[in-house]
Amino acid sequence: MRRSVAASPRAGLAVALVAVTLVWTAAWMQWWLNDLVVPWDSKNQFYAFFRFLASAIHSGATPFWNPYHYSGHPSIADPQSLIFQPPFLLWAWFDPEPSLFAFDFLVFAHLLVGGLALAIHGHRLGWPAAASVLAATIFMLGGVVSGRMNHVGIITAYGLFPLALLLLDIALDRRSILSAIGFTLTAVLLAIGRTQEPMLLSAILVAYAVTKVAVQERPLAYLGRRLHLFVLMALLGAALMVVPILLTAQLASFSNRPAVDLETALTSSWFPVNLATFFAPDALGSLQPSATGDWGPSHGTRPGIDSTDRSFNYLFAGTLTALLLLWHGLAGGRIFASGRRVFAVVALAGLAYALGRYTPVFPFLFEHMPGVSRFRRPVGGLFIVVIALAYLAGFLLADYVRRGLPRLNRLVVIGLGLGTAAMLAWAIHFSAQSGKAWESALAIAKVAPIYVALIVLLAWPKTARMRLAAASLAVLVTSGELVLRNAGSSLNAEPRASYAFLEKPAGRDAGIIATLTRELKKHGSRATRPRVEIVGLGGPWQNAAMVYGFEATNGYNPLRIGPYDRLVAPGESPYTVLHRQFPTSFPSYSCDLSKLLGLEFIVLDRPIEQMPHLAQRSTVETVMAGPRAWIYRLPDPSPRVALASAVRVADADAFIEAGSFPRVNGTHQEVMVDDDDELSQQATAGQTPARQGGGATLTPAMQALMRSPGKAEITAWRPDRIEVAVDARVSTVLTLHEPWYPGWEVEVDGLRKPLLRSDVLFRGVEVPAGASKVVFAYRPLSLENLKAALDGLLGRDE
Repeated sequence: MRRSVAASPRAGLAVALVAVTLVWTAAWMQWWLNDLVVPWDSKNQFYAFFRFLASAIHSGATPFWNPYHYSGHPSIADPQSLIFQPPFLLWAWFDPEPSLFAFDFLVFAHLLVGGLALAIHGHRLGWPAAASVLAATIFMLGGVVSGRMNHVGIITAYGLFPLALLLLDIALDRRSILSAIGFTLTAVLLAIGRTQEPMLLSAILVAYAVTKVAVQERPLAYLGRRLHLFVLMALLGAALMVVPILLTAQLASFSNRPAVDLETALTSSWFPVNLATFFAPDALGSLQPSATGDWGPSHGTRPGIDSTDRSFNYLFAGTLTALLLLWHGLAGGRIFASGRRVFAVVALAGLAYALGRYTPVFPFLFEHMPGVSRFRRPVGGLFIVVIALAYLAGFLLADYVRRGLPRLNRLVVIGLGLGTAAMLAWAIHFSAQSGKAWESALAIAKVAPIYVALIVLLAWPKTARMRLAAASLAVLVTSGELVLRNAGSSLNAEPRASYAFLEKPAGRDAGIIATLTRELKKHGSRATRPRVEIVGLGGPWQNAAMVYGFEATNGYNPLRIGPYDRLVAPGESPYTVLHRQFPTSFPSYSCDLSKLLGLEFIVLDRPIEQMPHLAQRSTVETVMAGPRAWIYRLPDPSPRVALASAVRVADADAFIEAGSFPRVNGTHQEVMVDDDDELSQQATAGQTPARQGGGATLTPAMQALMRSPGKAEITAWRPDRIEVAVDARVSTVLTLHEPWYPGWEVEVDGLRKPLLRSDVLFRGVEVPAGASKVVFAYRPLSLENLKAALDGLLGRDE
């Protein structure tokens, strides 16, 4: 792909970079000045992970294992944990308690990086400063980017895309090894977001590189002179990506997440009437307050068909953007010129992907393209559309400044006019189903004068200098439009006060935290480490345990350890008690599994007798009785570590598949060990005669040993390492009531021992008679664990 890079003065680039920074600052100020934060998942999930990351680092531990989330969670394998995001790591290194604003600033800064990189790329392409600023503004604030600001992992990956594309372009143009390394580092940071959008962005980078080679006059010669760069980028990229990819694949294979079927994925298709928001942002109530707006396609207006909402469907990227695309791009034919075609194809591909059920593209890719079937939302393709719109708008505005107005094809103009009118009419008709036809029509009418004014503004100048002035004014209007409409809107902002207790609790929230902290300290010991379950108190409370250091049995995360999720059933979103189920394996808070987990405190938004799915009544002690929360203490939780002198061998997977939990002896005399585990002959011989099937009775001495095989006590604890002192009267099995998961290792007196899977869910190890020191350590980066993850990925784990 050849380009004519204009000899623009460096001052033009400086102006563009300053202007992009000012637009970004004006947008960021919409949150800061109005005391707003990006809500929902941004705070309920990602901010809590950020706080855990910071606290783990400052406590001297690694943030690889999170004990405050579902009784234990492999954070290093979770794409949402921010562990592989250098800006967050660096901030956490210096700040043990990052604020809400600091978190939002870091996320939003990724968009500034992308905007500045796009402006530099525009300078290399010969764009005037106005075109670069327009493209960067669209990229930072356009459409679904604004709507889904709360999806932090997507935004951080998306923000890196223009930088990766710029470095790729420079590397290939100049055959620069340094730029190739920079591209690879940026692309890896983008790709290890390990979600659908990073996958699509990575595909665009590959397609761009292939296109750049293919359009050369002598493609093979061009490729040959740059082959060393492609080899370097491939090898370095693979080396940097292999570890996070393997660990995530390991978690996926061991997680609760079922395979996504095509029909489920298609419910997240982008219904075509949403295109009306590209022309008129509020045509479907997208920017109205949540209580009164949002009458567009969603699970509310199209139940059983759509599982999207306005944040997913929003596409407004400025009136100038829509005008340039229809007028100069399609009617004037400039979208098909050299340099634009690749982005036009990207826009069409992203749109076809997002439409899901309404085109054959997504179903075909779902069935035949590796990776696509792992994700459930084709509407995510809109991020690709916004990227393409940003670059296309930059090209089209640059063409206007240099060449003036395009010559129009009348038939295309008529077709586009009728099509746009039909789309807006459809939006009004759709809104009428919710009684909002007048509101929709008024929202469309409000933007009409802006289009008229921009048409007059762009049509009036006759010289390049005047066109540059007109373009600059038009960009100023559209930038202001996007800042005022898309930044700090009901799509992406809520009062900071709604989440302030995650920083500093006040009022009744402070009372709840203080009471819970006091009780945990009062009843905690080396033998008993109480766990907590918080249900029904609303979104920000779902992962509050991570912020305050409570070892919780639940949390908010769609990705959980599968066996634990099946047997405990804590739910994905405990902001409401309706999501807390009580399966046969966990029928009540007083059941065997609850006791083994050490669940001692329950925090509810109502009296426990009003829990909707709790069929079996639990014996509890009331610690707090409303009005904001009810805190209950459960009696007789099991110690965190226990010794058993008798072993029962069984198939743990069979219990998990059946959704049942084996009955355990209340005195912990017996432990069940998975039949896949390596047990010594001594341990096997230690089974009780009754279990061996002989019907023999135990001697009084044997009964005494079973009743009291010894004692075990936690002597040192941190998230990724637990030390236990054991004094055993006989050879026995020590069980640590923490979830069994690959990557955990155990040593007894400094010697590595097999990690057992005891009582279906927990970690265990054989210990000899006498005194010994047992250390459980999480080492996910060991060669042994990485090889096991690779074997699992390749299907060789059996």
